[in-house]
Amino acid sequence: MDCLHFMAPSDEELSSFVLDEEPMSPEAREHLEHCEICQQRLARYKQFHTSLVSRLYRCQCPSGTRISLYCAGLLAADEQMEIAAHLLLCPLCADEAADTRRFLAAVEPLPAPTISLRDTGRHLVATLVGPQMRLVRRGSAPATTWPRQYRAESIDLSLYLSRTSNGDYALLVIITSIHSAETANAFAGMAAELYSAPDPIASGDEGDKEDKQAETPLVCAEIDDVGNVVFSGVPAGKYILVVHLPERELVIEDLTIEPG
Repeated sequence: MDCLHFMAPSDEELSSFVLDEEPMSPEAREHLEHCEICQQRLARYKQFHTSLVSRLYRCQCPSGTRISLYCAGLLAADEQMEIAAHLLLCPLCADEAADTRRFLAAVEPLPAPTISLRDTGRHLVATLVGPQMRLVRRGSAPATTWPRQYRAESIDLSLYLSRTSNGDYALLVIITSIHSAETANAFAGMAAELYSAPDPIASGDEGDKEDKQAETPLVCAEIDDVGNVVFSGVPAGKYILVVHLPERELVIEDLTIEPG
């Protein structure tokens, strides 16, 4: 039913108010406060908008993880350009990207811990799972395919590798739990460290030097509120990844980044 009052807002005004948040004229607002017919018209537009959002909301948008990877510069060049173009058209994703950039800018690098890798608490060695698993014979090189997924008890660690402009690598670690009660934000602020793995065939003074280097993290980072960790400026090499979580710490051994 339409309202015939001369001060009643038009369909275009109601649509703009609901969809674009454009303000109505003072006369239309005053009329709306007292007119049940126009209140019902407004309710129908709001119901339509809610239904539209529930069906189409961000149906063609990149996921939150891809936006985080984009902001950290961890995607391939063509994907970076694709998301950058999308952000110009989608204010929702642009806002999310702005929030992610603010968070990344506010995160301060962690100081190197004084404790030794060997003196830390309970270790859980994460094992490689998923399609990357394969039969490996003794003496053969570890898998070099990316991305990789590891698991230790209820925790999954997804690792993504990308090349930076200066030739080093950026390593993204996404931490999730298979238990719904254990959310990623419970890990926020905890430390993750990347150590150089000692050479097993080194001996003498060279071996002692590598042992000392292995006790000091090469890169330290902090888990964010969605369970992501970014290690930047990582050269090719062999590493040990240690992720500190409540009451336990996860260790990935033989993490090899091959020179590309």
